[in-house]
Amino acid sequence: MCKTLPFLFLFASFLVIGQNTRSISGSVTNAAGEPLFGVTVQIKGTTLGTTTDFDGKFNYILRNQDNTSTVLVFAYLGYLPKEVQIGTKSVFNIRLDEDVESLDAVVITSSYGTKKRREEVVGSISSVKPGELAIEQPATSIDELLQGQVAGVFIETNPNLGEPVSINIRGQGSLTPLTNNAVGTSTQPLIIVDGIILTEELGIDGSAFFDAGTNALSENFLNPLARVGIQDIESIEVLKDAAAVGLYGADAANGVILITTKKGTAGPIKFNASFQGGISDSFNGIKYLNGEQYTELRNIYNTNNGDLNNIREWNGVNTNWFDLLNQQGSYSRYTVGASGGGEFFRFRGSVSYQNRTETQIANSFEQFNTALSTSYVSKKLNATLNLSPSWIAKNNPNTLYAFAVDPTIPVRDADGNFTPFATYGNPLAVAQQNIAEAKTFALLGSLNINYRFTDYLNATVLYGTDYSNKDEQKFFSGLNGSGIYNTSGPGRRLIRDRDTRSWNFSTTVAYDQSWNEVHNFDAIAGFETRGEKVNLSFVRAQGFQNFTSPQPIENAEVIDQRDDTSERYGRSAFTQLNYNFDKTYFLLVNFRIDQSSAFGDDNNTAFNGGAGASWVISNEKFFKENTFTDFLRLRASYGTTGNSRIGSYRALGLYTVDNNDPFDGYTGNPSGSATLTQDAPNPNLGWEKNNKFNLGLDWNIFNKLRMVFEVFNDKRNDLIVSRPVIPESGYANIQINGATMRNRGIEFTLESSWVKNEDFEWTTSFNIATLDSEILDLVGSSSSFSAATTARAQQIGSSTTAIYGFESLGIDPATGRELFLVDGQVYDSAYVRENFDNSDWVVLGDSQADFYGGLRNNFSYKSFNLGIITTYAYGADQLVNRTLIDSYNTLTNRNLNVNAFYEAWRAPGDLAGYPAPTNSVSIINSSRYIYDTSNFQLKSVTLSYVAPVDKWKLPVKTLSFNFNGSNLYTWYKEKSAPGRNGIAEFKNTYPEQRTFSIGINTTF
Repeated sequence: MCKTLPFLFLFASFLVIGQNTRSISGSVTNAAGEPLFGVTVQIKGTTLGTTTDFDGKFNYILRNQDNTSTVLVFAYLGYLPKEVQIGTKSVFNIRLDEDVESLDAVVITSSYGTKKRREEVVGSISSVKPGELAIEQPATSIDELLQGQVAGVFIETNPNLGEPVSINIRGQGSLTPLTNNAVGTSTQPLIIVDGIILTEELGIDGSAFFDAGTNALSENFLNPLARVGIQDIESIEVLKDAAAVGLYGADAANGVILITTKKGTAGPIKFNASFQGGISDSFNGIKYLNGEQYTELRNIYNTNNGDLNNIREWNGVNTNWFDLLNQQGSYSRYTVGASGGGEFFRFRGSVSYQNRTETQIANSFEQFNTALSTSYVSKKLNATLNLSPSWIAKNNPNTLYAFAVDPTIPVRDADGNFTPFATYGNPLAVAQQNIAEAKTFALLGSLNINYRFTDYLNATVLYGTDYSNKDEQKFFSGLNGSGIYNTSGPGRRLIRDRDTRSWNFSTTVAYDQSWNEVHNFDAIAGFETRGEKVNLSFVRAQGFQNFTSPQPIENAEVIDQRDDTSERYGRSAFTQLNYNFDKTYFLLVNFRIDQSSAFGDDNNTAFNGGAGASWVISNEKFFKENTFTDFLRLRASYGTTGNSRIGSYRALGLYTVDNNDPFDGYTGNPSGSATLTQDAPNPNLGWEKNNKFNLGLDWNIFNKLRMVFEVFNDKRNDLIVSRPVIPESGYANIQINGATMRNRGIEFTLESSWVKNEDFEWTTSFNIATLDSEILDLVGSSSSFSAATTARAQQIGSSTTAIYGFESLGIDPATGRELFLVDGQVYDSAYVRENFDNSDWVVLGDSQADFYGGLRNNFSYKSFNLGIITTYAYGADQLVNRTLIDSYNTLTNRNLNVNAFYEAWRAPGDLAGYPAPTNSVSIINSSRYIYDTSNFQLKSVTLSYVAPVDKWKLPVKTLSFNFNGSNLYTWYKEKSAPGRNGIAEFKNTYPEQRTFSIGINTTF
């Protein structure tokens, strides 16, 4: 009996304990439904708890006496913690939201490995995550999605798929050449992907080569960012001021964009797959004259010119070439990937294929991106190898001007053949019979090795390479006018090859040490070398016996071939020092010395540097009593940067090839070609420099609002311009450092979390920027004007983006001629054309907006998410191309916009918007062609749903669906009258395209 009592007591104790224990389980995911590994699940007020496994799942046994009141705390680095009272529940499916403050706390300031918390960064840096950009949109490169998302960054998208996008960080980076064939300095920011400096495709140093001697055969350049898969990008940092870009010295004048791609993480192998597909249609297309209107307007034109023999009745044909040459486009993108790894080795790989059928028939675009990242991670040694091969194919024989063909010409003749055209070719025949394709293979690769000698000293070696090979061919079939017009034989063919190889190698040493918990110091020093070599070749031929399809070049009657090589190299040394006292007072100093082969022997070295400081006021003891301010900081910086991306040989004497040759299918002159001197050598040609000043304020309040206010002033000196030289020298021009300009403005960013609870969340991101640009000095001339149709000019005191021309007063009701105000006097167009020139131009407008920005709203309710992205720009002007407006002398074979029918002057007393239809050439640079482009754009709307995979008992870890509408609509300040054309129609070379798509994403 004595032996059994202890046993009974122990058994009873277990019964009591069993009555007060309960097993709970569940899973933890992020907003996208992806499982989170290593989340801490802890009982509030204790150290008891567990963590989630690789699948984001957890199990735990509660043993307290009153466990219904127990509160669980879910915590994970980079995410907001969440508290949940368990009540009577046993299964918990928890979603953690990203902590914006925490994510912004760590930013990448350079590709040399420097990482800092946001409060420690003195410079002006904006960070963007791809998830904020609605990557469901049908973009070919990530920069297309940045429009309106970063304060001070203006993105001008390109309607031609895969071609470069204009990116201006705080204004235009250099002066635009006044002549179309002049060499220009790159105005794009320096773009670096995983340490790889991306190479631009530019028509540099002898532009006739890139045109193959003719504008009709000019090269289609490729956007270098199209080589980086959007789905592979982890983060984007935009560096703006001298403190942020200082380590890049001579290439950072236009700002820097750093892109970091995704890497593998520890854990079991995870697979992911996604599909996005939809349809596109065009809108805001130009409205053209129908057959009857065209005939009437052409008869008026011939009557006014005294050509009564060409008066004709309408033939009843009304061919709508726009409808015939357009279709419903399609878009599809497929992505698969895998990632995982153990304690030391990790990997990530992905493959993405995108196919676009444009709304212009026969135009298509294919894109194949792959990425492989492998890493070795240990306490001392870290090594990462990144490889990103890509393949892009583009075909675009269908062009805009095919839309504006004589509508009284039938598509086919009585025999069912395409109706022949005297010039250019039947548009449908051109789309079906011609070829204009470019295929590019590219490889981005980087190897980054970091070794940590001690806790405070480490070294990094990085090698990056950017290789691309583009094969391009254009074939103009002898079956249509484009292959016959102005040639010695039917059929024309061009084959062009561009082979680009660039590399950069850097070695850096970094030191990081703290003393007494208040003194914090870090430094980085390094050396870098880089090179770029471009091999170019083309062969063009015409006159084939078999001219219906591309034939071997050697079968042509006339053949011409050219080869060229462009090379440039550079080397640099740099250092940066950072010190802060008690995380409150921060100081930064950087310095860089660069050498480049692009400049003259007497001026090939540049010294740049800068300094910055910041004061975290909220860390001061006297500020601790403030209850609504979470973070408050003042910062300032000043320094110089440069620009060496000017081509390879601008400091040397340049030659050009006379373009008047029989290969020009439209303007050719069979007079042969000759090599001519172009630019004189200048051994003193040096670097363009940017003196950058920035003042910033960061203010976070109520744990809901984050505000960034910045004022900047960039003074750009020694800008490279072309100046004429005396004819006896044998040269026409010389390249000199001969201009100064200034960009200044204000930027404001607001990020907020208006509502946040268990079921609903609403966040907003808003930004706005102003920009004022001015030319301060022009060496060798007080002003310089160009007679180019784009009305570009340069004048001290005027904006760098000003539009020049003559001020129009409208159409004279008595004569039908356009009236102009010149020097305070009124003259008609005939007098202005005969007695004035471009020296009499005045500023008519400015293509730069007064202010611009974007607004992004995100709403989450349980498993649903709605994201809305809008952009806006106010105050910009555009000089539209008059060819489709009132170029009456093209009515013999071309159409005009419908406004010309309703608004043209016809008889004395008419109050008209267009002059009388005559063969008198209009003043091209007239303010009548200036339109206000102020607009508000609904850029993207995305609705997504995260499926409850556990509830549905699906064999996947996550599953989500989405619907996206992209480029939905644009509202313009200047409205188009009903049935007429306005800036909405005239603004774009091609009509705008909107896309609706659906998508599915899963991990397993």
